[in-house]
Amino acid sequence: MSKYKVKNSIWFALAEAIRIYFGNIDKFFTYMLFPVFGQIIGIALAFGLSLGFADIVAAKVDSVTKAMLIILLLAVPGLLIFAKAFWDYMVAYVALNSMTEGAITTGKVYDFQSHNQVATRRSFKYIVFICVVGVLSSLASNILLMVPGFVLWIYFILVFQVFTFEDELSIQDCFKRSFLLVRGNWARTFVLMAILAFFSIFIITQGVTVVFDYLNLTDKACSIFNFISNQVPLDLCNKALAYFKMPIITPDIISKTIFETVVAMIVTGLTLPIRSICWTIWYYNLSELEMQKQRTRKSRKQDE
Repeated sequence: MSKYKVKNSIWFALAEAIRIYFGNIDKFFTYMLFPVFGQIIGIALAFGLSLGFADIVAAKVDSVTKAMLIILLLAVPGLLIFAKAFWDYMVAYVALNSMTEGAITTGKVYDFQSHNQVATRRSFKYIVFICVVGVLSSLASNILLMVPGFVLWIYFILVFQVFTFEDELSIQDCFKRSFLLVRGNWARTFVLMAILAFFSIFIITQGVTVVFDYLNLTDKACSIFNFISNQVPLDLCNKALAYFKMPIITPDIISKTIFETVVAMIVTGLTLPIRSICWTIWYYNLSELEMQKQRTRKSRKQDE
């Protein structure tokens, strides 16, 4: 990294992320296929088998306990696929940072397995790290803590980069390090996050749904999820909504919501590389700024 000079600009980080991502888009797309679609296939398989055969199992098994056990076993294959894909997706959060470093220094993205090992060789520590991130994210989503949680979320947005490149740090120190890097650059980090989220998630998601609408494929795609929406007991929900004079919920609305959620999940997953690349470059930028400040302080002390 010593030969690579980052510029103190969010626009530079964005431009470099776009250059690296689209220069290796085939590799990044292939790398993210199973982590993204494996989760969706796993969930669909788990729900499809368990819900699809629930009535048949209930009719043929006298014991409720046995019926529940069989239905649970039917969901196991899907849950295993989901668990593997989810783990690969979380590994990608670290591996993509390492890939970015390789792309910056060599101009190439290759040897995915070695990049994966940046996380897998520290599996236990990484699992604990992910759990801590999950707990903090859950707390931040609480309506009473939403504002301070969002502020801290921006401060901690570089924790995956810190975990990747400063492996000597403890989990607690990873959060401290991210906080120190972002401190004094919170507003610019927020703007960078907003731009990334808007273009890499919102715009593409809306674009996909518009294309489906234009090709008249939305209804066909939504019909795939009818077996789920038909299982929802809407009568009680709609009675409560009618009491408060709110619009009722129909199976079609549920199916369309699930479809849009799945599209958003796919887009968010497949575009994870461009966000990881951008945050890695921003991490190097803020690290360079910190080093410059330290050199300036040392120079002043020597002058005194």
